[in-house]
Amino acid sequence: MGYVITEDPCRREDMSETHSNSKSQEEDDSQVAQLEKLKLDNLEGLAETCRQDEPSQEKAKEEPEGSNIPEDLNGKEALMGSDHQLDLEEQELLWASEEDLEIQQWSDGSSYKGHMAMNLKGGFGEFKWANGETYFGEYYKDHHHGKGIYTWPDGSQFTGSFYLSRKEGYGTMTFADGRKYQGLYKADVRFGPGVESYSDGCQDVGIWLGPRLLRLCTLLPGAVSVTSFPEFCPPSNGDLGNNKYTSSELPEGGLEDPFEFRYKILLKEDSFTLPDKIYCYSLDTDHLPITRSQHREFDSHFYRDDNKEEEPNDCIADIVHKASNVKDIYLHVSKHRNRPEDFDWNICSVMRDEREKFGPNGPRERSAERLIKMAGSGDLESISTILRHDLAHVDVSDNSGQTALHAATVNGHNNIINLLLDNGADVNKSNDEGLSALSLCLMLFYSTKSFWPNVAERNLPEDKEEKSKLVLDSSESESCFMNDKDMEKNGDVLPICGGSLQTSVNDKTGASFESDVVDSTGDHNRNTNLRSTMELLLLRGADPNISNIPMNALFFAIKAADVSTAQLLLECGARTDVRLKTQHGSLTPLHIAAALPVAEGIRMTEILLHVASDPNISAEDEDYVYDHDRGETNGVILGFSMKGGLETGLPLYNYFDKIPCVPEEGGRTPLHVACEREDNYKFARDIISLLLAHNAKVNILWSGHSPLSLAIASGNDLAVKELLANGADPNLALSRGSGSALCAAVNIAYEKKRTLAARIALVDRLIKAGANILMPIVIGGGKRTVLGTATDYAYFKYFQDKRIAHTPYHALLPEERDTYNARKQLLEHLGKLTREAILAKEQERAKEGIVREANPKGNVNVTAGDGSTPSTRTFFKYCYQCGRSVGVKLSPCLRCYSIYTCSKLCKKRSWDELHKAECQQLTGKLSGRMSTTGRASSKMHSTRGGKNSPAKHLHGEKESLGREAYGDHIHSITENYSYN
Repeated sequence: MGYVITEDPCRREDMSETHSNSKSQEEDDSQVAQLEKLKLDNLEGLAETCRQDEPSQEKAKEEPEGSNIPEDLNGKEALMGSDHQLDLEEQELLWASEEDLEIQQWSDGSSYKGHMAMNLKGGFGEFKWANGETYFGEYYKDHHHGKGIYTWPDGSQFTGSFYLSRKEGYGTMTFADGRKYQGLYKADVRFGPGVESYSDGCQDVGIWLGPRLLRLCTLLPGAVSVTSFPEFCPPSNGDLGNNKYTSSELPEGGLEDPFEFRYKILLKEDSFTLPDKIYCYSLDTDHLPITRSQHREFDSHFYRDDNKEEEPNDCIADIVHKASNVKDIYLHVSKHRNRPEDFDWNICSVMRDEREKFGPNGPRERSAERLIKMAGSGDLESISTILRHDLAHVDVSDNSGQTALHAATVNGHNNIINLLLDNGADVNKSNDEGLSALSLCLMLFYSTKSFWPNVAERNLPEDKEEKSKLVLDSSESESCFMNDKDMEKNGDVLPICGGSLQTSVNDKTGASFESDVVDSTGDHNRNTNLRSTMELLLLRGADPNISNIPMNALFFAIKAADVSTAQLLLECGARTDVRLKTQHGSLTPLHIAAALPVAEGIRMTEILLHVASDPNISAEDEDYVYDHDRGETNGVILGFSMKGGLETGLPLYNYFDKIPCVPEEGGRTPLHVACEREDNYKFARDIISLLLAHNAKVNILWSGHSPLSLAIASGNDLAVKELLANGADPNLALSRGSGSALCAAVNIAYEKKRTLAARIALVDRLIKAGANILMPIVIGGGKRTVLGTATDYAYFKYFQDKRIAHTPYHALLPEERDTYNARKQLLEHLGKLTREAILAKEQERAKEGIVREANPKGNVNVTAGDGSTPSTRTFFKYCYQCGRSVGVKLSPCLRCYSIYTCSKLCKKRSWDELHKAECQQLTGKLSGRMSTTGRASSKMHSTRGGKNSPAKHLHGEKESLGREAYGDHIHSITENYSYN
């Protein structure tokens, strides 16, 4: 059957690879030589079929002379193997007889002989063009689709696979001049591993992109690795990932397509895209869209032999770990991993950079190596020659990913950088470690600088010798204990000052950052060149977010307190929501800026806030334990009984008006970081002020602490004043046994930050700001907890110090005696505040008609103004002298029954100092002597010597009196709260 039409609908001009001159030969080399590594398995099976069902010579002679069909197909069989065999039934169906083959002829002399389906070429056939080009192989819907052989008149030949009439997969390209390329193709061009062999035995080996090598298999000298800078790669814990390097990461979530036009959406639905059976009259796949279902159809035909089981290839299985700049190529290699090549070399040799298995370097390899070497040495003329004559790809790299741009950047050759970028070099290309040219420049530039230690990364010096460099001398450190007036006058209460810290680090590095003074002129010039190179890369389009190894570019500038560079990076699009993974949680640039112990940290924080950085962003360290809280005991301790009576604790809530609420808790915010700083109180206060001005949350918890309690724990009274003035809640309920802000002020773990006078002044300031000393506090931990006040919490913490609390006074060292005396005075002050708060609250309740009425039997009745006894109102019982209500046994005054005391000493002191006149006023009489019966029954542990008695240092004798007898009556008094 013959047909005569005007033109071949499947003929493609880009397949007409004539090689009439050297220029066309080079073009063919660039487009054809990339996909030559694919096996012709399908064609091999088809050739076997042709061999079995070859038409007789007589029938061949009867064919028309103008058909240009070869007399036999035996010549094609020599080019095919027998690995891929079509199903026998399909073979019989396709080549059962000569009549099944159709012949087409065109007026220009082109012809086709093969199978047809629905007037389209399909199956197996041969097409000859009038210019001498031929294709012999598989067809599908009029396209070269599958295994095939394409031959040019000059003798050049491609043997491999085609996808929609384009070379795709592994194939072999043989040229008329004797060259041969074997490798991977994509869309008619070389795309992946390949080897080009020459007649003299030389070979160009590597990863190809078009006619040029993109990646070599050899390592060239001069490459810079991140492992050479361990100071930039602190060790991270296993919870932060399995990355080889500590890195900063962009937030999760892919980028949206900025060109998501409507026609792309329509491609998702077949019915909205193309008319039905459009392939019958149009094969323009370059300009007409192909729907997903059509792609699946073509793929199923092309990859139909890929489902067979094959042994896994180790060099292909893990190739995606390579640098992102060639990730598409490696993914393409992985896509064709089940379509084995039929080459005389192993694909794994190229993937594993095993260059020694091949012949001497070819001309393309030598040109590529020379390009990278000359970029490092600064030979501008040689590089211009290579690029002008297109001898090497401008982004070619060695097997570590080092490109000419990297080499020029490392050596500071700005003129070569401009030349490479003008010739199309990718300014954001990264090496195998993920380092871009900008990252390399930043590493080299800041390697001569010392990053400032900061509390955000927990890298403050721990050695005593190193820490002494950051601490002021004794005369300066005493300034942290000034009173409020002195603080407001001087404005700087610093155990560590910015100037001292700046000097110490400069002593270590030998240079001041601001002056950029270095030890040698050469180093100074090198740093100047690197800075100009960094600025050049940014101005030429370098993306500061493209590389996060060893950290994002913005972190370099912030950790070094380089304000000008940070501002330039932000102007060039640096993101502020990137994270730096450390062993103490993922931190953002704002976290580190808020922790910088120098004045530049204030400006850095201001800049970040002005570019809309989130002031409430949290680090990933919500499980971290605050350093000063480590090792604390929240269980049962000696001297503090956790046993309570039968009451429920409701009396204390009657004295606390605020309804308890559960605050928000999570990781550290920049405000937490600034509040826990202990290096420079004034700078920290200024940063806190900036954060609060940008709506930072002031009542959020981290590690059980609020920003206010952290400022108290760090000793920064300036920060405390700033927080209270901006709405910090002093009654915010803290977690993890921290109590409240008042509890932080009386906690012995933080007492070294202030003198006794400063601690008392801090307590008074919190009370004045609204802190309620009667706020219910959970004391203890685990299953044994009890409710108490801040005073009870202070005693609980006091007894945790076994040395001070449980050692006789005469056995204490002089420094320990001073500590004991200071604690005693603070506790006495808390007892006074507790008593005043309770009396003030009872006076308010008395105005409502709720008064306390003494009972001679030791009970307390609550009466209202109308004489009724409200059952829901109960009074709080506490020691009238020390203020304790938990961990002690309370005994009433047997004269008026209106107060309670916890020990003989408290009873005597309260009688002498306070209660004597009050009791006389309540009872109308005053006895001149104490009850002898009471004194006899209370005679226990009367001396300080012998075994230690808990709390004797504070109150002389704190005997636990379960029952105290007075006269003929015995009254059993219990404490306020029950325990768990």
